[in-house]
Amino acid sequence: MTNKTKIPLFLLCRKIAERFKLRHILLIGLLFRIAALIAMPNNQFPDSHTYVKAGEQLFANGVIQKHNVMPLYPILCGILNNFLLIKIADITFSVLTIYIIYQLSYIIFKNKASALLSAFIAAVYPFFNFYATAALTETSYILLLLSAFYMLYRQKFIIGAFFLILSILERPTLDFAAPLIMFIFAYFVHKRPLSYSVKILSYYILVYLLLFCPWWIHQYNKYDKFVRINLADGIVWYSGNNPMNQSGGGVASNSGKPADVDLSRFAEIKDPYKQNQAMKQEAFKFIKNNPDRFIKLAALKFCRFWRLYPYAPEYEKPFYIIISVISYGSVLLFFLLSTAYFIFIKENRIFLRKLLPVFFLITYFTLVHMILISSLRYRFPIEPFLIINASYGFISLFNKIIKYNDKKTEQLK
Repeated sequence: MTNKTKIPLFLLCRKIAERFKLRHILLIGLLFRIAALIAMPNNQFPDSHTYVKAGEQLFANGVIQKHNVMPLYPILCGILNNFLLIKIADITFSVLTIYIIYQLSYIIFKNKASALLSAFIAAVYPFFNFYATAALTETSYILLLLSAFYMLYRQKFIIGAFFLILSILERPTLDFAAPLIMFIFAYFVHKRPLSYSVKILSYYILVYLLLFCPWWIHQYNKYDKFVRINLADGIVWYSGNNPMNQSGGGVASNSGKPADVDLSRFAEIKDPYKQNQAMKQEAFKFIKNNPDRFIKLAALKFCRFWRLYPYAPEYEKPFYIIISVISYGSVLLFFLLSTAYFIFIKENRIFLRKLLPVFFLITYFTLVHMILISSLRYRFPIEPFLIINASYGFISLFNKIIKYNDKKTEQLK
């Protein structure tokens, strides 16, 4: 075979990719997650047991005794009441997430190759497979969040609000940001009039009231006062902003690394509501009295949030570091390249408007965890969006190489 008849590697990759269908990718994703479940049958965390216990409490006596959880995932755990069944449900959610990532990528970029690549990366991405078998909120939370964005891109505002609020009932991070996300979609992405965009917010508030009302009743019966979300904010505020914090996280004393927080000083406060308030007041006092330290910690938390490999000692091993750097590192690199591509290539600046909610979400998560506590786990919900953008950037570069190769081939004829 002469040099002229050899098929370049990137052309071979294109021929293979053209034979791939979404159903094949979904099957690959399912097989990877089943393999992860078999390889890590005991992959669960203290939080996993907390959710299961909270579910048991809810179905036993109608009250979740845990003060730092939201109700949605404990309800799932209480219904299934078995770690294996919970993990099977999460694997199902994770495979559905692959499908939503494909649809979300396609509705943004109208590029099938990019959408298929996004789905394929999601199918084999180590962190997706890890969390799908960990009995944590991450997998179902991401499915809800991506479903909300997909519906909002389709201008299904009420359904999008429904999924956004369900995500808050699972993890409350977006409680303040969700109305802004709704407005950004209506006014900036879809260019609806200001009056209509404000009306969308009224719909959001109505859905919010309807979905949150049962939780507020539960909280009032439990605390004899109105508690809108839960009592976890005091812990995260104080954990991230106290004199002991050195890593930017909320490392406990039994983690194998120096502790970042000691909550024992609040143990004498028996009322959980007052205890939560005391933690927040101490955190605010620390920030006010130590502004320089607060800024240094924020910078440290930023670095930890975007860190290429996990901080936990059990995962700071060569195998996990290499896997993380290759997978997440590659996604981050092409995400940055694709973002630069949107900014500096004039004909692609249209995507900046379409991606405004995504960039807002990424910025919001980063800022929140620069203020509170930071870890790779808190970054995980934005990684699907990094994958979607990175895939388009990779495909754009790939197509330029193909065009260059075709041009060179024509010149040789």
